[in-house]
Amino acid sequence: MFTRNHLFLLLTLNLFSFSLFGQVSGVNPQLIMYRHNSTPTSPAPVVTGNVLGTLKWNGLTAPNAIRTGATIRSIVEGPVSPGFLQGNMIFSTSGAIGLSDRMVITSTGLVGIGTMDPLYHLHVNGNTHTSGRFYGRIHFDNNQPTDLPNTYNDEAYFERKTRAILGLSANTYAEGGILTLAPTGLALDRQIFSGGTDGLWTRSQDAGGANTWAAWEKLLTSGDINGNVGRVARFTGANPGDPSSTLGNSQLFDDGTRVGIGTLTPDAAYLVTLGGDTRINGNTRTTGNANVDGNATVTGNATINGTSRLVGKVAIGADPVPTVGSHALYVGGSAIAEEVVVKLKVNWPDYVFSANHCLPSLQEVASYIAVEKHLPGVPSANEIAQFGLAVGDMQKIQMEKIEELYLHLIELEKSMNELKSENQSLKNRLEQIERR
Repeated sequence: MFTRNHLFLLLTLNLFSFSLFGQVSGVNPQLIMYRHNSTPTSPAPVVTGNVLGTLKWNGLTAPNAIRTGATIRSIVEGPVSPGFLQGNMIFSTSGAIGLSDRMVITSTGLVGIGTMDPLYHLHVNGNTHTSGRFYGRIHFDNNQPTDLPNTYNDEAYFERKTRAILGLSANTYAEGGILTLAPTGLALDRQIFSGGTDGLWTRSQDAGGANTWAAWEKLLTSGDINGNVGRVARFTGANPGDPSSTLGNSQLFDDGTRVGIGTLTPDAAYLVTLGGDTRINGNTRTTGNANVDGNATVTGNATINGTSRLVGKVAIGADPVPTVGSHALYVGGSAIAEEVVVKLKVNWPDYVFSANHCLPSLQEVASYIAVEKHLPGVPSANEIAQFGLAVGDMQKIQMEKIEELYLHLIELEKSMNELKSENQSLKNRLEQIERR
């Protein structure tokens, strides 16, 4: 039986076969594809999975060979009920293996590129590139137990700001970009600002969580951190007691093997090299040999359990070091020692006992004392006050005087013995005279 439905189908086929280059026009031009499921008696509704229609772009690739280059089709996505239909739109292009689905717009408005199951308004499976401006926000997953984000509560904002609005110091370049990271939960927002010629700045939301911010802090950059290889860095503020955010060279040098203080070329034979005068205000203990080739000032106790070799002047309790004389040791106070050995460079005064020694007479010594007020060959009180007392020389002088005194005593004893002998002889003669 030829029914009304058969007639409608025939008219539709004639319409599409009338011309391959048809044109729709009018006040409200439309191109409609109508899908239904036929039954023996009447059209039936579409069901999930039905293709509602397909637009194809075909091309002749060889005689009697036609290939489809691209299609746009719509498929029913969900259950159908009177007055309710869910349909998507799928875009496909042809490659070496034929048609492949490239993009989908779901019935709920989600767009998928490279995936046919988008989870977001725009879901891209692959790399993206934007040559123009991007407006909007970036959202972060709120620590979900799976790898599929499902919240838009955590966000990041990119904005252009002026330095004046942010409370930063003036700069030739007054504007810059600010990134605000705004996680939710037990977290504080943080901002990073880039602009001007002074690098990056950062600040954090106040600990109370209010909409106020802590002061800006500058992130150190290569322009703030300068120094030589091996030189230990230090903060270089305007005043020693003020906080500083810039670094520079210190007086310490460490190449990983040797350490130098006040020198960039530490001696390879030693672990630590001091390139200048050194002062130690405390106890110092050296368990090995100590070689001091320059000035050393110790204001505390020094215990040396080894051999110490000092090249130069040594002052103990004398500040400043006396410049009078060329002495190696200066002591500004008393010294206690169990034994002191003085090695003189000149002969010990045993020459007094030689036959060539001219022993001054006591009369000559008395005459000299009467004029000079001190023994001959002995420094005067003025000389001692001016130049000090040379212990070694004084011991030599004293020994010379002692030896001369012994010579005088020997001569005196000889004279006394002669007198005693003469006296005894006279006494004997007197007794003989008296007996007569």
